[in-house]
Amino acid sequence: MFNLTILANTANLTAIKGELLILLPDVKSSHRCEALGRGLGFESYASAREAAKRNSFPITANGAAFRDYLESRGFAVKASVFYQAVAKVAIANVVSANEHLSVWGIGYGRSQRKQDGKWESSEERYSRFLQDRSELLSRDATRPFLASLALLAKVVRTKTVREGTGSYWVKHIAENFECTYPEGELLGPHYVPNGVLIAAAIHAGFLTKSHYDELGYHSLNVTFNMSKPCLEDLDYAIRPDSGRSQDRRREEERRALKRSGRRRWV
Repeated sequence: MFNLTILANTANLTAIKGELLILLPDVKSSHRCEALGRGLGFESYASAREAAKRNSFPITANGAAFRDYLESRGFAVKASVFYQAVAKVAIANVVSANEHLSVWGIGYGRSQRKQDGKWESSEERYSRFLQDRSELLSRDATRPFLASLALLAKVVRTKTVREGTGSYWVKHIAENFECTYPEGELLGPHYVPNGVLIAAAIHAGFLTKSHYDELGYHSLNVTFNMSKPCLEDLDYAIRPDSGRSQDRRREEERRALKRSGRRRWV
């Protein structure tokens, strides 16, 4: 389960309202707006709007309150719809603040070989990056974003970025994590792109460190201020058949055999 927060300001309120219009076109506009206010913890949409005008402060999305209000007005809508709308706006905020972030990670990466065998030009490489960046802003990114938040809620933070906490590893743990929306609807396991995991980590307040290859290109992956032992424990529990987990199991068995051998000779 995750905890989805977002800043309560006019821009975010307007953006979420627009997302709900697309997701729920058959729901009366006034009902959508009032449900939005409830989903953000206010007594009405008007109070949410007034609060957003005065300050920009973090609030927690409540899909159940959003769902229950619409249900009282005769509309059967899943709570997950609200989380998806809020997540879409949250991702857009992260992307806006991180100019090198795309669905696959940080940076443009090296030029790739095209179907005709020629290498991409710098213009073509940048065009590909913009396309990858637009994918991160699509609605397809919302579910893996929320699944990533669910995993990250279990990760222990450290004061500084640690080696061996690569985003590509963490995203594999996240996409295998069995999790639900707060109201119990199934959320994961679900495929998680590297860049979506990074966006979720940034949104959750984790620090990131970029890395570069020998030619000076971004590696796409980043490292975090996350406890490596915590990640290893999560990986072991969530992906028991992964290479890391198998290595750990063999090492534990080796140590157990060594201890039992010592006891026989005592």
